[in-house]
Amino acid sequence: MGKTEKSKGVTIKINGEEKVFADKNKMESQEAASEELEQPDESFEWILPEDSNENKIVLIPSPPKKKMPKLIGFGTSSLKSPDNRPIKAFMIAVMCAVFFGSILGLIAVKTITKEKAAVSSVGTSIPKGATVEDKKAAANEPGTQLKTFLVQGGVFSSEDAARQIQKKIMEKQVPAEIFKLEDSYYLFLGSAESLTASKELALFLKSYDVDVYWKEINFEAAGTSQEEEKTLGKMKAVYTSLAEISATKLRGKEGTVNGETLKKNLDELKGGQLSPKFSKMNDDLTAAAKSINEYETSLNEEKLFQAQESLLDFLLNYQNI
Repeated sequence: MGKTEKSKGVTIKINGEEKVFADKNKMESQEAASEELEQPDESFEWILPEDSNENKIVLIPSPPKKKMPKLIGFGTSSLKSPDNRPIKAFMIAVMCAVFFGSILGLIAVKTITKEKAAVSSVGTSIPKGATVEDKKAAANEPGTQLKTFLVQGGVFSSEDAARQIQKKIMEKQVPAEIFKLEDSYYLFLGSAESLTASKELALFLKSYDVDVYWKEINFEAAGTSQEEEKTLGKMKAVYTSLAEISATKLRGKEGTVNGETLKKNLDELKGGQLSPKFSKMNDDLTAAAKSINEYETSLNEEKLFQAQESLLDFLLNYQNI
């Protein structure tokens, strides 16, 4: 009880300095309380943290999310799948690429197929039934135009070049005549009744190791009178019949020529009054008919070649009228 009682209060330490806050009521009786027994010091200190940057929490804003670039779609950016997930634009682009690629491929295939079907030559594609349509076409041509179906042995820019090949072909016992058409020289080896028949004849002549083609040629002649026009028309009919007979026999086939009509036309031409140029053509037709008749008795193929040669001579004279 001999110790003086310390004043009760609150001590606060701020920035290392201690400050005491005492109770006012206790201060009035401080001296009186000194007589009382000394009480233990019940004060305590509040220590506030100093202002330092060590314990500060710094909030750093998170970077904004990068948006993925949108692929170009065809108005499909808002489409969603059944589970509410957006459809990826590149899938739409792939589907469109496949679709348009298929369309372009189909167009290309059709174009190529069409082009292949259109590429054809006289020597590679001849319709069936052309024989029926073309048969006796020369006789049915209006006026004095003569439609012929010939086997061609070549075309040349000069007559000398044509004659060199003509000589080689004739050495193989194949007839060959040179025709000048416009600015070129054509070498013809035979004639037939239709384009199909001329192809078959060309294939037969190819066995003689000659280059062959087949084509249609129109020859034009002109008469000076109505009588000559009539004579030319009759000659066209005789030529067509003789070409069919000789060509079919060379190919080992049967023709459809009416023998009586042919003989009648030949007799009328022989008994008529013909000018020298018409007489020459009539001689060519008569020689061809004679060679065919000789073949009937001898079956000598050479006679048919002679008939073909006479028919080519007829065409040369017909062209010159």
